[in-house]
Amino acid sequence: MSGDLGNRLQEWQLPRVLTAPAIENWFATLPATTERVIFRLGTWTRTGPFADARLQSVLCLLHRRNVETIAHVPAITLKGDRATNAFADPHPLQRRTTSTPTERRLAGSIAGLVIGQLCSFGGEHYCIPRLQRETLVRRRYLFGRGRELALAVPTETSPTGMPRRPAFEREAIFNNRLEDLIEPLGVSLRNAQSSTLNWFNALKTFAFEASENTWDHGRLDFDTHPIRSVRFVRLQRINIAGSGFDSSELAPGFEKPFENYLDSLAIAEDLPVRWSRTNGKLVEVTIADGGVGIAAKMAGGFNVFDDSLRTETQYLFNALLPDQTTKSSSEAGRGQGLGKMLQACYRLSGLVVVRTGRLRAWRTYRLLNGSNEQVDFNSSSSSAYAVNVNREALPLIAGTSVSLIFPVALMGGVQKSKHA
Repeated sequence: MSGDLGNRLQEWQLPRVLTAPAIENWFATLPATTERVIFRLGTWTRTGPFADARLQSVLCLLHRRNVETIAHVPAITLKGDRATNAFADPHPLQRRTTSTPTERRLAGSIAGLVIGQLCSFGGEHYCIPRLQRETLVRRRYLFGRGRELALAVPTETSPTGMPRRPAFEREAIFNNRLEDLIEPLGVSLRNAQSSTLNWFNALKTFAFEASENTWDHGRLDFDTHPIRSVRFVRLQRINIAGSGFDSSELAPGFEKPFENYLDSLAIAEDLPVRWSRTNGKLVEVTIADGGVGIAAKMAGGFNVFDDSLRTETQYLFNALLPDQTTKSSSEAGRGQGLGKMLQACYRLSGLVVVRTGRLRAWRTYRLLNGSNEQVDFNSSSSSAYAVNVNREALPLIAGTSVSLIFPVALMGGVQKSKHA
C-alpha cells in the first residue's frame, strides 16, 4: 500500500501477487505532487495476467511527469555469487530453486526486467540493470524462464538504434523467436503449417504486426527522444478449469464480455477439438510498449488526453481502419498493423484486448450461439473494425498493450510442457 511520507515521497510495498487492478488502484491514489516513488519488492512472489504491461505503463507515465522511481530490495538480493547463479545459463527455460523470490522475479520475469530497466537501485544493487541487459544479449533477447519467458528489447539510447534489417528479414527472425516462446506451452509445431486453420501463421501475423507497432510508435516521444521502456512479447497458457482461475484477475474491467466469450467457445462446433469450461485452456499473447499511446500518436500530441473520452475514442477507431497511419507515404507496406491483428483474431476465434491512454478496447468475432461472425475486412465501413470500448475514463497510462486470447483447441490440444 502507499504510505504518505509527505506528498513528494511515496512508497509502495508490492503485494505478494502483483495484478493489473492492484497497480491501477494504487496509481489512482498517487498525489499529483509526488516527486519520488520507492517500490519495495521484498514480499512480491508472482505476477498476474497483464500486470507486467500495466506496471511498465505506470512507470513510463511517472517518468513523463519527471517522477523518480526507485526499487528497494532485501540486502542479500543478487549479491556476489547469488547474481551469477540467478542469471546463469545453460538454458533460459531452466528453473532456479536456490534463489529468493525477489531474485527470481528480477532475473526471470518480464515484470522484473521492467523494474530493473526503469527504476534505479541504491547501494550495491546498481548492477542489476547491467546484468539484465547482458542476459538479453547473451540469449538473443529472450528473457525469463518457463512460463515467464518473453522476447524483450529495452529502448536504445540512440533515437534510431542500429540500422534496421529489411522487413522480410525482421519477420523471419521474429518468427524463429516466436517458436521459442511457444515451447513452454508444450505445443508441437510439426503439423501447424499444414493444419486446416493454420493457427501458427495467424499467430505470427498478430504478434509480428503488434511488435512492429512497438518500434514504430512506442520508442520515441514527440521530440524524437528515446522513451525509457521495454518492448516485449509474452505468451502464456491459461487453464480456465484451474482452481486458481479468477476472471476478475484475468479480465479486469471486462469480466462479463470475457465470460460471454468463454460461453461462445464452449458451444462452438467448428473447432478442431471441442473446447470445454471444465477443462478448457487458452493461450494469451501480450505485446506491450511504454510509448505515447495510440490516440496521442494519431493526434500528434498529449493534449488529446485533456480532451473528452469521445475524442480519444475516435482517434483509436480511426487507427483500426485500413490504410490509416501516422507514417510517411514513402514507407511502403506499413499502416495496416491493427487491421491485420483484427483479422488474425478472427482466424484464431480469439478475443483481442487493447489498453492505451484512458481506454480499453476489445473485440471477438465469436457469437453467443457459438458461430463465427461473418464480416468483411476489405471495407473500412465494415463491422469488422467496430470494437467495444469503456464508457467511463480509466486511469491514464503510458504506452499500449495489445493482448490476444484464443483457445488451445485450435492447436489440437496442448500437452503439459516439461518447462511449465
